[in-house]
Amino acid sequence: MSTQAAVTVDTDYLKSRQGLLRIGEAIVGLCGIICISEGAYCGYGGIYSFYNTVVVSTLIIAILLLIVYVLGLQRFCTFINCFMSAFITDVLFTILYLIATILMIITIGSCRYGQVARIFAVLFGVCGTVVVGLLALFGYQIMRSNQSVPKSEPA
Repeated sequence: MSTQAAVTVDTDYLKSRQGLLRIGEAIVGLCGIICISEGAYCGYGGIYSFYNTVVVSTLIIAILLLIVYVLGLQRFCTFINCFMSAFITDVLFTILYLIATILMIITIGSCRYGQVARIFAVLFGVCGTVVVGLLALFGYQIMRSNQSVPKSEPA
């Protein structure tokens, strides 16, 4: 007779700080995709592609992590450290979001067509950088608090 662990829905994660930031990350990513699709016609195809790649990748990772943590799938995934992989992707995407946003700032004055859409893409890029950066910061704080403090030996 085998016992099977059931997958449960963890609504507390959605109410937590990390859960709300993940939802915010997905919403900001979706808004960034919409804005860049409206303003990407001025000859800087590589920059738009880079921004779009970063935003879409962040959106996909945010949705996947939401699914994993809401359904509690990290308990079944013992061969990978889900927390550490989420922390590493948060740090990586913070840097990539910052680079993509700076590159988008360069394209704002290039031509008049789609200029407002590019401005909003930059604003959503800044918001995305802050949200993913906060996720990385909170992950670092959690990781640091879980480290054992070495005890001093008596003299």
